[in-house]
Amino acid sequence: MDFYRALSEYYDELFPLKEPQKLFLHDYLKQEALTSVLDIGCGTGTFALEISRKDVRVLGVDLSEEMVEISKEKARERGSGATFAKADMRDLREIQGEFDGVLCLGNTLAHVSGEAELNQVLAQFREKGTRLLLQTVNYDRILADHVQELPVIKTAQLTFYRYYTYREDGKLDFSMKIEFPETKQVVSGVNILFPITSDLLKKAMQETGWKISGWWGSYDKAPWTESSPATIVAASV
Repeated sequence: MDFYRALSEYYDELFPLKEPQKLFLHDYLKQEALTSVLDIGCGTGTFALEISRKDVRVLGVDLSEEMVEISKEKARERGSGATFAKADMRDLREIQGEFDGVLCLGNTLAHVSGEAELNQVLAQFREKGTRLLLQTVNYDRILADHVQELPVIKTAQLTFYRYYTYREDGKLDFSMKIEFPETKQVVSGVNILFPITSDLLKKAMQETGWKISGWWGSYDKAPWTESSPATIVAASV
């Protein structure tokens, strides 16, 4: 079984929408008065489908065809107006039109190759919307504590492991493994991540014309600290 196909099939089980995320998103939509949103790195459409419940026009895009197809099927089942398409955040030229807001959540941004590509991506986001909401893992904490393993996720059907290996070029090998206890099957995959620290993100956003309006350490809106689990940033142009 291909790792990313396996991950897409069980993604909603591993990463269900949590109440703090839901409340944060609805507060953000209301505060910014967004009527249209581009959700970049939408995964299986969890955030896009939730947003569409508020009569917001949503296009979710992801590089994974499997996740896009799951998103489309979920939209059909729910009668949602959200639409989905395959696209790479590095090249958004085929996405027609502009949106009030751009979302890039779930650590999608860390898949850039480095600082130059981070600036390129943030500049492209500006071409698609005037407001931006980002969320990544808090890499200040990861690097400071030299974290090598994230908490194991266990469900009724599987166990999900995630590991960091520190590379000489400053990037991270992010290794993932899914074990299926009943069948003894194991699938695995590795991504190279660029650990975007808070200072680097602030610098890149300033250089690409984004003005930061909010900075949190969790979807509970806790103030960001170096030990926060996440980095969540709101910005506008």
